[in-house]
Amino acid sequence: MQRSLKFDRVQIWTAGIFAVGCIACTSAKEGAGDRVLARAYDQVLRWSELRQVIPLESTPEDSTALAERFIDGWLRQQVVLHVSELNQPPVGSDMEAQIEDYRRSLVIFNYEQALVQQKLDTAVSAQEIAAYYDANQANFELKDNILRVRWFKVNEAEKRVLRKMEERFLRGDLDERRDVEIWLAQRGVSIIDRTESWISEMELRTAMALPAEETGPLSKVGKRVVKEGTAAWFIEVVGSKDSTSPAPVELVEQDIRSILLNQRKLQLIAAMREDVYKDAIDNEDVERFDP
Repeated sequence: MQRSLKFDRVQIWTAGIFAVGCIACTSAKEGAGDRVLARAYDQVLRWSELRQVIPLESTPEDSTALAERFIDGWLRQQVVLHVSELNQPPVGSDMEAQIEDYRRSLVIFNYEQALVQQKLDTAVSAQEIAAYYDANQANFELKDNILRVRWFKVNEAEKRVLRKMEERFLRGDLDERRDVEIWLAQRGVSIIDRTESWISEMELRTAMALPAEETGPLSKVGKRVVKEGTAAWFIEVVGSKDSTSPAPVELVEQDIRSILLNQRKLQLIAAMREDVYKDAIDNEDVERFDP
């Protein structure tokens, strides 16, 4: 029969709260006794526990506010815990076994993490990255077209000027490129240069805020100008890869490095487990008996 959810009254001793502000001011109160500040059923919250969560540099006002929040949270947690314990299934409960299993797992995990921090070699060479990439290109598929591109947007009401700059941009010899750059500088327009790194086509469209009707692919290498009213987007694609290609190694280099380090970590832990087990056998610390 399930136990009733009704629970006892929770009480709070507030006398100590008014002195909480002194935590930030002085340690003279340390000998005043470990006062009880709150009670929930058979559990009590003492002054010594509260002191640990109040920063010494807190003002009296902040200390009081922090104390009130902590006590309220502690009481609420104790109530939920109490009700949960009352309503645990009386038969077949494996709570203690679960707690012990969690404790063992936590102890092992903490030791393994400390071992990894001390002994893991975190240096990954370019050769290792290239070798892993070459052997696993199928795992690095692109999700979108990617480009190396430079672009800029201008607003020019004078169609003749815009047409002249468009022609110079598309022809693109050094002198004409310089004329375009001077024209942009006079208008305070910056060129966005992404030719040294890859950008996805979706990200590029978002950054440029192209007209909604401009839905054609941008990944073709070359120059183009998109116009809408007095606005014009000048786009130069210097490199591209479509979504059916594997991602370039420089785009996934950090992912590969993380994979290689994780492999080393697992190998280090596996070797440690095997070594300590062999040592335990050699030292006759463990034995196997016939059933």
